[in-house]
Amino acid sequence: MARANGICHSRRKLGAMCISMIFFIIAIDYRKRKMIESEDEKRKQHVKSDFLEDVDYALETMKYMYDMQRGKAEIRDVVEKMLTVSFRTLRHKVYCNIFDERRYAVVEGYVREIWQRGWDPRDHFYIPNLITCPIPRRFDSSTKLFVSISSKPCSAQRVALRVRVSKSEGEKEAVAVCVKGMDFQEDVSIRLVEWLEAQYLLGVSTVTTYVYTVPKRVKKVLDHYGELGKLEQIPLTLPGHSPNLPLVRSQYIARNRQQKRRHELIPYNDCLYRHISTHRYILILDIDELVVPMEHNNYFDLLKAIEQDTSADRTTSLSFPNVFKFPAKLVNQSVPEHLYMLRNSHRSRKTSDRRNYGKSMTSTANVATVFNHFALHRLTPNVTGTIYVPETLGVKLHYKGTCPIESRSECDELQTDTVPDHSIDRFADELERRVNRTLSELRFL
Repeated sequence: MARANGICHSRRKLGAMCISMIFFIIAIDYRKRKMIESEDEKRKQHVKSDFLEDVDYALETMKYMYDMQRGKAEIRDVVEKMLTVSFRTLRHKVYCNIFDERRYAVVEGYVREIWQRGWDPRDHFYIPNLITCPIPRRFDSSTKLFVSISSKPCSAQRVALRVRVSKSEGEKEAVAVCVKGMDFQEDVSIRLVEWLEAQYLLGVSTVTTYVYTVPKRVKKVLDHYGELGKLEQIPLTLPGHSPNLPLVRSQYIARNRQQKRRHELIPYNDCLYRHISTHRYILILDIDELVVPMEHNNYFDLLKAIEQDTSADRTTSLSFPNVFKFPAKLVNQSVPEHLYMLRNSHRSRKTSDRRNYGKSMTSTANVATVFNHFALHRLTPNVTGTIYVPETLGVKLHYKGTCPIESRSECDELQTDTVPDHSIDRFADELERRVNRTLSELRFL
């Protein structure tokens, strides 16, 4: 009898434990659902948040501040330009809170969306904007000036950025090259050295690169040229709820092409404003592209020839025609294997339509914003549109691994109908010498 009672007692105890476990599981599941619902609600609130929250996040994550410019404001002589990212189109007024140690002023900012609706009218994306803040004259003598952005005047902000005044000393350099966010898993270090040395050989004084994630050897190359004062690295992340774990981010960038194109406009325009007081032109390139002068030895002489027909103070963009150089079946066997560009001695016979794939040298004096192919917004109406440079003066060599999807209807022709290319032959010896020297210094050879 005692044994039976013991068994019953054990069963009751087991039943109670099972019931408790069921309630515990239900409680966990309920808590989990509530947390998910709460997080979803936060995301919805963030999407519906006002302009202030969008700009705050953009300022915290992107942290871009641009040099002051004189003589280019529509309202006053001095303006501060800032790049921000907002989720969807901004539909609120923007106020610039400007202050130093002794004074405070609030002015209405002017927002220019860095995008063309004709490319894609949808706005369910993170969108880059240029905010212009006219600065009152009483701040002219200020040496420590700050600006914050708000949706209401005189509204205190968590983030206030210092205005950096960069004054040009002497004559501007000719061309600075800008490279969008570098996001590589593979080691392209040796090809990167050849590409960089080609830029410097042709007259580029500095290269500004924006970096997500690159392998160690690629980082070593960037650091090497940075130490020489020839290259600047700018760390880059994605804004908002976009992923920033390296592998996840790489997949996200590859799969979200329309968002990728919008994100790229931030480094492009950052590069424009970084060089606005130091260089006459910026040239936005990928590391598989090279603009080659056909009749001149460097960009300085090339620009001098082009500007004989068009005054430099009216130029916006000088676009160079594109020719593809796919992996060649026949290579120049006399050139060492590590010199990829020099070994690839054939190009597509067909030159791309001037509206497709061309890259431009864009004037830093006459444009407000840039796209990767040309100037986007002009500062005044009294300047030229894009000038298309004839192939006899310069060409952009595009060392593509595969035919781009946009050209799928003519890929067969582009890849099979090729001709010998001698455009960089006259630079070959000096380029090889420079590349070998750098690879030896890096101990890559």
